[in-house]
Amino acid sequence: MKKTNSKIKKDKRKLSLKEKIILITSIVVGVILIAVMILNIPIIAVERKKDGRTYTEHISIIQYIKELQPMLEKEGALSSDANSYALKPNSEGSEIDDNREFTNDQIIEGQFTVLCLGFDESRSNSDVMMLFEFDIINEEINVLQIPRDSYVPEYTSSETCKMNSVYTLGDQELTPIQRTVDAIRDTFGIPIDRYITTGCDDIVSMVDLIGGIPIDLPEEVLYSRNPRRVLPAGKQVLNGEQAEMFVRARKGYSEGDIGRVKAQRIFLAAAMEKALDMGPVELMSFLKEVYQKGYIGTDMTLQEISILSDFGSSIDMDNVTVSMVPGEATYTPDGVYSVWSIHKNATVDVLNKYFRPYQVELGYDELPITELVQDYEYQTDIYDENQDTLQDIADGAKPGENKKTTPAYEDDSSGDSSSEVNFIGGGYY
Repeated sequence: MKKTNSKIKKDKRKLSLKEKIILITSIVVGVILIAVMILNIPIIAVERKKDGRTYTEHISIIQYIKELQPMLEKEGALSSDANSYALKPNSEGSEIDDNREFTNDQIIEGQFTVLCLGFDESRSNSDVMMLFEFDIINEEINVLQIPRDSYVPEYTSSETCKMNSVYTLGDQELTPIQRTVDAIRDTFGIPIDRYITTGCDDIVSMVDLIGGIPIDLPEEVLYSRNPRRVLPAGKQVLNGEQAEMFVRARKGYSEGDIGRVKAQRIFLAAAMEKALDMGPVELMSFLKEVYQKGYIGTDMTLQEISILSDFGSSIDMDNVTVSMVPGEATYTPDGVYSVWSIHKNATVDVLNKYFRPYQVELGYDELPITELVQDYEYQTDIYDENQDTLQDIADGAKPGENKKTTPAYEDDSSGDSSSEVNFIGGGYY
């Protein structure tokens, strides 16, 4: 009888262990299911703005987390874009579903444009300005480089009238980032969804964080603020300090500030190669540390950062095209400051071809561009066609090389068509 009771107890113990496992598993699964259900229930009320109207939408906790903007504090939020962007007739743009789960703030379905600004030491001048247009449908990225000296007298109180001064000396009723976004958006007719800002010191830290940028410099680089700092030509790995020097230096370039713009194009190609080599896990770890240490300011949501990081890592460098705003160097009307006079018609052609994939083409008189040099008086048009893919640059092509298909204008007063290039190399600030 005792043996039988002992056997029953053992059987009960074995059965009890199985039951415990089943019970624990059931509880865990149940908790997970309940949590998922709760997290996806639209219980949080958020205010939305779309097409000039404000409305309330209820979203889930998960969606709320995705829409967080943890790096918004530095610059603040942008106001709604009140401009109208008509889509091409019979375009699928108005009905496109890009399947990327962008938020309701996406201005044009199928494309997403981010303005990137790099500041000087004082954070008063935006010396690096690039527009990144992510064409989600066509799986392309188009980058517009805006020379810092672009002449925009309507948008700044600076006597230089340069685009890089708008951030500090633009419309004082607006935030600094809003001044810059409005000036660039209006000047070039491109909807800007988001922005990213960073300082020169932050560039140093970020490059060091990923172990440097491998690059092949086509020519020696001199840093005008410290003549003893030189980067030799050839293959090398730039650390943070050297990377900052490379993207900001212009002394010694035969084209001065435009030489610097081209150098930034080379750095962009090298940086993208580095990012593609890192892999998604390492890249996300890098972005996490960038966020935690406050190296950038942006109004992008966590969801958008994730989507664009994924999109960028899936794009071939052949499908990333970089263009610079066409123009030429000249002086302000008082003859004091050297500026970049935008060539309006060539700029409109570039914008229509690369930056407005789903919108009605711009006319030549639609943009508020002030040309200091009229088209019939151009001294050169060698910068009117300057596009490169990042793969071209990575393979060693000099930015904009041999892209011009029409002869350069000649300076009749000197008989030397290169006089403008020599002028640009004067090292002005």
